[in-house]
Amino acid sequence: MAIQITKMILYGILNAVLYIALPLVLFEVVAMTGLMTFSQEFKISLIVIGIIGVVFSMLRHAFPKDTSANRLIAFGSTVYSGFYLFYLFGGFTPGVQLGTYSISLPSLQVLLGLQVIAWLFLGSSGLRALKYLIEAVELRKNKEYRVKKKFKLSNFFKVLGTILSLIIFGYLGSIAYSGLNLDFNIHPTFDFNHDPGADLLSLNDDTLNITVTFDLDNQGLYAIYDVYIDAVFNTVTSTNTSALPEGVKIGESLNNYFSTFHSFTNNLDNNITIVMDPTYIPGLLTTDASLALIISFTTLYAAILISLDIMIDVPWTHLI
Repeated sequence: MAIQITKMILYGILNAVLYIALPLVLFEVVAMTGLMTFSQEFKISLIVIGIIGVVFSMLRHAFPKDTSANRLIAFGSTVYSGFYLFYLFGGFTPGVQLGTYSISLPSLQVLLGLQVIAWLFLGSSGLRALKYLIEAVELRKNKEYRVKKKFKLSNFFKVLGTILSLIIFGYLGSIAYSGLNLDFNIHPTFDFNHDPGADLLSLNDDTLNITVTFDLDNQGLYAIYDVYIDAVFNTVTSTNTSALPEGVKIGESLNNYFSTFHSFTNNLDNNITIVMDPTYIPGLLTTDASLALIISFTTLYAAILISLDIMIDVPWTHLI
């Protein structure tokens, strides 16, 4: 049985582009936009995994298609490609629930959990790989396996794997469409609840609450489930740092829960009440400052875990 050297080299080059060069180029292009960064360890791991994938591809094409050796190596190569995609989408990230991908902008941080996609790709590769394993057994035993004598068992798994792949790409397309039809809007003005307390001559017993109102317009295909929102106010600058220091947390509201924002709905006037720290209330009442409102938003959307942090600059004018 002659080794197909030319095919090995040709497919080795092709898969080196697909497994290594193309992902690395895409990573650099995305990094240049400033939206995402990829760690050097992740890139090196991807190169190592890609090289193994190229070797599998070259070995697969070393033998003619009508040999059991070709089919057996094709089985291993297809399974390995599934593990490659599994790693690419964060399936192997130890101790991290949400995976490896984050989007970073000056006022926005997003962490995406893509493990569901990783498992779907792995399952699709496993089904397609069974086709090659069955064909290897058929060629070795010179026997054909069929499902109820109507069609080949190997083609049955090929069809299943192809259908699952189409479902995955349709799912990814629907997520992209739905994501473009989401809008999260925080009202520019806030409601204040200032209670001067029992001692009207002192500010030390005053209380101050700030209500933040937001709208969430979900015109996508998927409902947004189990939304947890934390809101924190920090000082950035202050005209009186003795009364209101810079760079400190002055109020928070934790674990605000919204069960569901249904698809094709516009959810208006949702409120979060932030309780201000009594230590800094006298300073807030008497001092002009620049504040940062940080909204942390965690949810499940289309089976993808999303953790989002939004920072909004808030000019603060003293109330007294």
